[in-house]
Amino acid sequence: MKRTALFGLCAAGVAALAACGVKLIESSETDLFVLVDASGTYAANMDSAVQASRLMAVQLAPKDTITFAQISSCSFSDENVVLRSTLPSTPSRAAMRKQDIFRQLDQYRDTFQATSYTDIRGALKYASFELAQSGKDAKYIVVFSDMVEDTAPDCDTRDLAIDLTGITVIATNVTKLRSDSANPEAYFDRLAKWEEIVTSAGGIWVLAPNTEQVLESIS
Repeated sequence: MKRTALFGLCAAGVAALAACGVKLIESSETDLFVLVDASGTYAANMDSAVQASRLMAVQLAPKDTITFAQISSCSFSDENVVLRSTLPSTPSRAAMRKQDIFRQLDQYRDTFQATSYTDIRGALKYASFELAQSGKDAKYIVVFSDMVEDTAPDCDTRDLAIDLTGITVIATNVTKLRSDSANPEAYFDRLAKWEEIVTSAGGIWVLAPNTEQVLESIS
């Protein structure tokens, strides 16, 4: 058979598969950075945040990366990183690595100490800096928090410049404060404020009220 004829048959086969919706090559890799509020006002939600993080890890594919860090009194620091792991390229080894991730998440949930302040901006700055170095195609920051920023006097990051270009920021399980009952607009004002911060920094803002919507957003 002539090479040109063989090439024509191959091209026709590829076109047929594409027409049927078959994805021939999956080259996209994901870098997922999970930030969990460890302040006293949010500590009661740690179990649900860890469970959601486990489900996100399950959904990751070989070569994807996951980082889990807490938002604490001064968050622009390696000390707040609980785990950082890139899954091996072999599916079986990737599955084993996920088991290690589950153990680390559970250990953190069982031993973490609540913090006095909530440095959200510092956490976003740290996460965006790390993601910028990754070279992955899809970059996500998932934030579990009531989105109330309260910075320590010796760690004021309120004026930090943040670059979120190419990054999707997903805010989830944004709990309400007791004071929000008397002033419901305060809750929505917080969300609008952080949406403005994220989009002004070049990022994409997503509000995902539950874990199912988070998983859909990073799929």
